[in-house]
Amino acid sequence: MKKTSKESNKTLHIVLIIGAVAVAGLVGYVVLFGNFVPPISQTGLAMNSCKERIQQYALEHDKLPAKLSDTKEIAGTFNSNIDGWGNDIIYSADANGVVTLTSYGKDKKPGGTGDNTDITGIFKSREINGEWANQNVGWTKEPFSELRKQRRR
Repeated sequence: MKKTSKESNKTLHIVLIIGAVAVAGLVGYVVLFGNFVPPISQTGLAMNSCKERIQQYALEHDKLPAKLSDTKEIAGTFNSNIDGWGNDIIYSADANGVVTLTSYGKDKKPGGTGDNTDITGIFKSREINGEWANQNVGWTKEPFSELRKQRRR
C-alpha cells in the first residue's frame, strides 16, 4: 500500500523534530560545558605550533624571527600565538639560538599553581654543527615538565 502525501509529510516532520532536538541538545551541551580542550592543552598545542613556525622561519630566512607574528602559518596545524587563556605566548631567544616560549597561565603573573602555573618550553634552534634544526626539533625543557612535577606531589 502506498503512503499518502499526508503520511509522508508527517514522517518528514517527525524526522525534522528529532533532528532539531538533537541539534538543540548539542548546542546546549557546548554552551554549558564549553571547553572541549582544556586551556593547558590549548597552550601546549600553541607552543608546539610556535616552535615549528619559528624553525620554518629560521630555515627560510637564516635567522630567528624578531617576534612570533613574523612567522607564517603552517597548513593543517593549530597556528596560534595565544595560550589557552587568551594571552600572548612570550617569545625570546638568546645569542646562541636557544628559544624560550612562556605562558604565565590564567593569572598572567609569574609563578602560581593550577591554572596559574607558568608553562615554559625551551629548545635549541640550531644543531651542534651550527645548522638550523628542522621543524620537529625536540624540547630541551618540555613545556609540561613543571605541571607533571606538581601532579606527582
